[in-house]
Amino acid sequence: NNSRFVSPALKKLPDNFTMEFDMIIHFNLGEDEKGYVLPTLGFHLLDLLTSDPNGRDYLQNQEALIDADFQLYPGEEGESHMNFRSLEKGSTYMNGSRKDLSKLDAYNGKLFHVAVWVQKERVRCWINGDKVYDIPQALPAKTNFNRIAFDIPSSILQDEHVGMYVSNIKIAQGAPDMRSKLITEGKLVTTGILFDVNSDKIKPESYGVIKEIATVLKENPTVKVKVVGQTDADGDNAKNMELSKRRAASVKAMLESEFKIEVARMETDGLGESKPVADNTTKEGKLQNRRVEFIKL
Repeated sequence: NNSRFVSPALKKLPDNFTMEFDMIIHFNLGEDEKGYVLPTLGFHLLDLLTSDPNGRDYLQNQEALIDADFQLYPGEEGESHMNFRSLEKGSTYMNGSRKDLSKLDAYNGKLFHVAVWVQKERVRCWINGDKVYDIPQALPAKTNFNRIAFDIPSSILQDEHVGMYVSNIKIAQGAPDMRSKLITEGKLVTTGILFDVNSDKIKPESYGVIKEIATVLKENPTVKVKVVGQTDADGDNAKNMELSKRRAASVKAMLESEFKIEVARMETDGLGESKPVADNTTKEGKLQNRRVEFIKL
């Protein structure tokens, strides 16, 4: 049967925010079920009517002031794809094109990550770090999102043969626009590039941030940058200095090897724990101090 979930009311989300979640899609079809249309998963960002404080009208009639509607269509043998549209008071505001998801078949039964970034009217979406959508005018101006929702339509498939699982839902204020920070202001600071403990090995979840920085550099081919690593104050000062330099070099190496940014456009440095921006005695402060800076030269 049709299944819908709408979240409790959220504090009004800012103009710039992200929504992320992990997902597992599991299909174990019998021979007599091969070729059936697989159920889709919809996930939504909503600005609900003030007359619907409990979200019940949306559950029953899908009525909303604004509905940013993402539909994930799993398929067999390369047929997986995704659609996006935005609705204003039930009428289509913007209809995005179908995007094929050639890798989704390989994720059957495996955890993968979905991320959405809203910046005023602009909407971007990634699956496992691969950008699916980047639409500059996807939403009406002054949209005030206040809920999220998920839905799955009815299906003739048996429950034991199909499963969709969502976990680790996170909504957070978005990072400043990287293009503006680096190109206009001349400096971009990020805590989104993560490393293994006491190592210069970059964690896989950092890929999306580095890819965004690479995109900015490709769009501005004359710009050169200095990559500067910074650490918290845990451990030996001299070792932290050396570690920060190695981490900056690792980021430079990934930008060159994965995204073909010319080595001549990048310098690196490391400042260790010498320039903290927050209290090194707290967990939150240490997180802010473990950062990578990109300085326009």
